[in-house]
Amino acid sequence: MPFKNRYILFFVVCALMFCLVGCGSDKTTESTETVSTTTDAGIATTAVPVPELPEVVTTEAEQVMDSSGFYPTSDYVKTVGETINVRVEPSTDSNIYMLLGPDEVVKRSGYNSEWCRVVIDGENFYIYADYVVETEAPADFDDDIATSSDASEEPKRIVIDPGKQANANMVMEPVGPDSSETKMGASDGFTGVMQGTSESELNLEYALMLKAELESRGYEVVLTRESNSVDLTNKARAEFANQADADILIRLQMNYSSNSELSGVMAITMTKQSPYNSQLYTESNVLATRLLQHLMLQTGASNHGIYETDEMTLINWSNIPVVAINLGYLSNESDESNLILDSYKIKVVDGLADGIDSYFNN
Repeated sequence: MPFKNRYILFFVVCALMFCLVGCGSDKTTESTETVSTTTDAGIATTAVPVPELPEVVTTEAEQVMDSSGFYPTSDYVKTVGETINVRVEPSTDSNIYMLLGPDEVVKRSGYNSEWCRVVIDGENFYIYADYVVETEAPADFDDDIATSSDASEEPKRIVIDPGKQANANMVMEPVGPDSSETKMGASDGFTGVMQGTSESELNLEYALMLKAELESRGYEVVLTRESNSVDLTNKARAEFANQADADILIRLQMNYSSNSELSGVMAITMTKQSPYNSQLYTESNVLATRLLQHLMLQTGASNHGIYETDEMTLINWSNIPVVAINLGYLSNESDESNLILDSYKIKVVDGLADGIDSYFNN
């Protein structure tokens, strides 16, 4: 072969070897380097391998509010405090549906920073968030508040004291056991400012109606008096209840104020620090709460809450849970007019009986 041809052949072989080395290098880097491609529009783009992302898991803390502004939940809360307002709407201006006593468990359906949404009687109501804490549901928890007595138990015995009497008893007696303070034995009661209604007679009418209603529900009921002409001191009425083997003592009475605008219902119990019977405070407070909440449901009356005092003789001498219920103001024209109506009396009696049912079943 001529030298010139061999020289040309040498350069051709070198060129081929260079091309082969270059192609191998491209294949080696394709899996680790970015790769330039051309789109249908002729624009060069750079594709970068995307690493796998971990699966996103939504926790309870990340759940969203519902349309009413509450985080949905299904758990239980316990009340903190003596008397808790359960409201129809999440606002302090909203109507009160009922009152709850201390350490009561209710089912919660939602919450936000201010309010707790709870389920009572199958419907949603609201409690201010500061007055509840999370808790476990009791084994026998019932979502609905019980409103009927348990027929399988022995009947409960209730003493009802129709407050006051036709003629006052002016004999002074100790306001409580071992007390040096004294008060008159019994008052003859207030008189209605507009229609001259006698409190002692009205108290007795309500007591007789309540006795009949409670007996129809299976309770045993005893009245401290069934006549307006008796002479019983407040101490004697409490001692009568103590000796009657009763479960609770309820006094029915009316209220009176120099402010004729005041109206509504109120309960009275001993104080937590009572020197006479502080051991009865919690049960008496729960009973008062139940009575008030069901009176409100039946009558729509204004609620003046629970007044605590150690100056009431009947309460101080009681050895069983005791509450005095003021059913209305005889100094208020509207209250007096309502209190003497038969239709209103039925509402009051039903509310009191429902409250007693609720007390014994919770």
